[in-house]
Amino acid sequence: MNSACDTVRSSVVEMGEYQPETIDALFTRVELSWPKNAHARFTVARPGDLLLVRSAHSAPNSSSRRLQRHMNDADSRYYFACLPLIGGIRVKHLGRECSLNRGQLGIVAADQEYEIEMSDELEALWLRIPAEVLRSYALSVNDVLWRALDANKGMGLAVQHLASSALSEFNEVSLRGAKLLAQSLVSFVGEMVNAEVHDGAVGLSLHRKKILARACEFIEAHLDDEDLSPQTIANGIGISARYLSDIFSAEGVSPMRWVQKRRLEACRKELELNRKVGSQLICEIAYAAGFTNVSSFNRAFKAQYGRSPSEFMGTKPQN
Repeated sequence: MNSACDTVRSSVVEMGEYQPETIDALFTRVELSWPKNAHARFTVARPGDLLLVRSAHSAPNSSSRRLQRHMNDADSRYYFACLPLIGGIRVKHLGRECSLNRGQLGIVAADQEYEIEMSDELEALWLRIPAEVLRSYALSVNDVLWRALDANKGMGLAVQHLASSALSEFNEVSLRGAKLLAQSLVSFVGEMVNAEVHDGAVGLSLHRKKILARACEFIEAHLDDEDLSPQTIANGIGISARYLSDIFSAEGVSPMRWVQKRRLEACRKELELNRKVGSQLICEIAYAAGFTNVSSFNRAFKAQYGRSPSEFMGTKPQN
């Protein structure tokens, strides 16, 4: 049995009259149309870096708008995944409209404007994911913003079941279990995005998307190779280094910048898993992920996550 200090807790928040501070804390700053006599109940859990919310409200003609004036650096670095369970929402985003109902999942970026109209009776799962974390699993996530992704099967169904069961049993989850839960949820959402993108539904041509997917798979399989380079990646999937660079540039990143982001994310996961047991030295984790210089790794890690590896683990710097 886990002790209280070794487990994480969920909480329940009730909202009758509109409480901006509640919405700001659970979601992000918006302009909310909230009628009198409305009521909402939020069940909240915080697995790892994520925020998981199950919302249930009874509120006729409610809607929310996120505008430029609501945005700041702190709360704009997130994606939100929404999965309606009862009722639905209608979204206006980037000049497009999208309806989400039960069995569908949609993603929005908090650094972009949108408007959401909600059904009078709505129950939904919401997952707040740090932007850098989701992009480390799904580089092309911006290509599927507020598209209705199928959550009736495969990874979508896994997200729904895992999130729902996590909220109902979260008080029995250990700290380590919560971090593994967060990794699974983001991984599943990332797989949904990649499947949508790589099926040629959006963005680049199907051919280019397939090449991007192959390149990312090759990188994942060779992250620990300190000699990994654009040329070796290109050779490994049978294209030119210039074409490889063009494909990644279309996604707003260079091949080696993507390699570094994936290595840093791999190190972050290992540091989290070893935070309490301390079974691996920081330098060993860095070398295992393909970094050749601990000092440059420390600088890159702090630039990416705002803390040095030793601060992240809560340890003193190692010699």
